[in-house]
Amino acid sequence: MKKTFFNPETETTGEYIEVWQYEIMSIKDVEDLLVRTHYWQDTDGELWLDFNDPNENFRNIFTAYRTRKGYLQPHQIKALRHQLGLSVREFARRLGLSYAKLSQIENNKRIQTLSQEISFRKAQQDYQQQGFLTDYPAPQDPGALLTQALAARTTENLKSRHQLYVTRELGQTNYFEIGKLSGGMA
Repeated sequence: MKKTFFNPETETTGEYIEVWQYEIMSIKDVEDLLVRTHYWQDTDGELWLDFNDPNENFRNIFTAYRTRKGYLQPHQIKALRHQLGLSVREFARRLGLSYAKLSQIENNKRIQTLSQEISFRKAQQDYQQQGFLTDYPAPQDPGALLTQALAARTTENLKSRHQLYVTRELGQTNYFEIGKLSGGMA
């Protein structure tokens, strides 16, 4: 198929020939992924991504990767979310994902990680077995855990205010004194 396009990179309008070809791609942990790619070839023989859909080949690569790994495809994840009656934000929150990452995965702009895929499969299993998503306790925020630990610590093991400390580095002995304790945990 031939088509005329304006090429914004060369700032010219010209005739291009449609080219479909198979290529071996590397993505994440797969180095030999066979993907059918789509290009437009100019009169000099140079291949260009589709001018109207430059992300088409990336989506094809993501689809091939998910197929190879046995991962859910974006439309399957979105359908599962709809079956559960959840918004993107609520589904993401319930699975412990960020809203942005889930949105990108559902729109085929990002590939899910293995742990995200496990979360999707668990949600799928919940829906198939009971018709709803099981509530799990949300993981504790690391910052909140640190704050709790600092608030609960005792001060009896802290050194006295004017404790003398010694360091030995490169054959030298250095003596120093701590004049102020600023908190923290060791």
